[in-house]
Amino acid sequence: MGTRESSNGVAGETDGRRRRREQGRLAVVDAVIDLILDGHGPPTAEQIAARAGVSEASVYRYFESLDELRRVGVQRYFERIDHLISIDEIGDGPLPRRVDAFVVSRLEFYRATEPMARMSRRQAFDVEQMRTTLARVRATLADQIAQHFAPELAELPSTARRDRIAVLAALTSFESWDLMHEQGLDPDDICRAWRTNLTTLLVG
Repeated sequence: MGTRESSNGVAGETDGRRRRREQGRLAVVDAVIDLILDGHGPPTAEQIAARAGVSEASVYRYFESLDELRRVGVQRYFERIDHLISIDEIGDGPLPRRVDAFVVSRLEFYRATEPMARMSRRQAFDVEQMRTTLARVRATLADQIAQHFAPELAELPSTARRDRIAVLAALTSFESWDLMHEQGLDPDDICRAWRTNLTTLLVG
């Protein structure tokens, strides 16, 4: 009986340490996300530790490097905001209503994810797993276009349909949104430009 109780005690301590470690690791990841969304750019270990309420040594116990931590943070963030990618009543209604719903969804998504989107694209040059995460997000956005505008795209031959989806995805990408901002367009301008050109590409 004493041996069993002792074994249970050791197992309980092990489970407790594992839970505390996972909670600490999660706190560090969430701290990275919060700092990036606050506009801190790639945060330092000191900033992360302060926000998470842990020591800098703990940050490196949970993660091998800051690059790994930032990568995990970006992945967790995009998983957490997957719902923002969704389009209400996707594929339903006449084309003008679908274009409006699509444009509103994209603008809201880019406004909400701007700080993380910028950092993830900077890191993608050097971190393969970050490129994989971005590729997954981009594929999801392209699949939405295919589904949302299926009636118009169905009339095209397969190669032309693929090309049209790629052009629509590029037109309404984060990079396009960012560049249009740099060129002095405000959200209403971008909304108008996207509506006009989406419609032209879909009915032309």
